[in-house]
Amino acid sequence: MKGTFHCRECGAALTGELEILSLKDPSIPKPAMADQQAVCLPGTGYKSYEPLQRSFDPKRPAKLEFSPQFWLNPKDVEGATKLTAKAGRLSGCCGLDGCDGPNLLCKNCGTETGTMQSDCWTPLIFVPEPKNTEFRKSLK
Repeated sequence: MKGTFHCRECGAALTGELEILSLKDPSIPKPAMADQQAVCLPGTGYKSYEPLQRSFDPKRPAKLEFSPQFWLNPKDVEGATKLTAKAGRLSGCCGLDGCDGPNLLCKNCGTETGTMQSDCWTPLIFVPEPKNTEFRKSLK
């Protein structure tokens, strides 16, 4: 399926057109999830039915422990997002570890749009915040 992600608050486009591949489709190869490697090429993404993170404490779920979720290349949101001012969400040694909640905001209105991981021990990935973003399918 093709479409774009938008901020629910102001309607601003967060990405250009993307082709989203479902990880329920057995013909789609699973992403490698290698440290410092993009999960997918720019212009593509995955819809995953397994969360990126899991917690062993049911009282304290991981911030990215929800599904379904979309996995995008961080380059696809570069021009439309900015870093949060919440220092606790900018943890990481070489980049963003993405373990503490949404760390990217809509550049237009400041709404929390999702979580980017870019640290040395994480894959390069952006996960849109489902409450604050929407995927709009292309009409074609």
